[in-house]
Amino acid sequence: MSQQLLMMGRRASGRTVLTGQRWAGTHNDNGECGFGNTDNVATIAQLGDLETWTNKETCGRPDSRLVVNSEGKLYAWGNNGSGQLGLGDTTQRTSPVQVGTDTDWQEAGVTAGGASAIKTNGTLWTWGENSSGALGKGNTTTTNSPSQVGSDTDWFKLMHTGFNGDRLFVMNDAGEIYYSGTELNGLSRVSAFTQIGSEDGFTDAFMIGLGIVAHK
Repeated sequence: MSQQLLMMGRRASGRTVLTGQRWAGTHNDNGECGFGNTDNVATIAQLGDLETWTNKETCGRPDSRLVVNSEGKLYAWGNNGSGQLGLGDTTQRTSPVQVGTDTDWQEAGVTAGGASAIKTNGTLWTWGENSSGALGKGNTTTTNSPSQVGSDTDWFKLMHTGFNGDRLFVMNDAGEIYYSGTELNGLSRVSAFTQIGSEDGFTDAFMIGLGIVAHK
């Protein structure tokens, strides 16, 4: 089997989405393994008996999980201090809980306390910590359930990072890269998604630490 990247967006051609069992292990202080407890695990064990998990997952916040399965359902578990699990509260979960009842999610992830997701129709949804405007809704109101950002239907790639930073990055179908949230390396603090530079036509982009890598 060839190596598969974790997540490449709606428009990725030639990428195989893997569906099957989900296994996890080692660090589990916030229940991020999903086993119903917070015991660290010195092995890799299967999560339940579902075989509809996919490899469409971002490398974002290490102690919160947002995962879309092959049925388009969004599941959340782990740390929920800012409502980033999207379950309408700030209660930690140690096993997967479905977020709402929608079955048209494409991908989702968490950076710091802010969460974002894209649906199969290209709409962008955000929730969680928003004191710096990272949710891109023109305000600084923290929310604990998903709500749509604007009316655009051309979003296709989330760019989450494991670094704690109150900002979110996303790319649209035109290959333009946008951000919202606190300032970073010359970027001003904004509370609505704002294009970085004027370049378009990027075919892929991702975060490495606090830096962006993009390809044409």
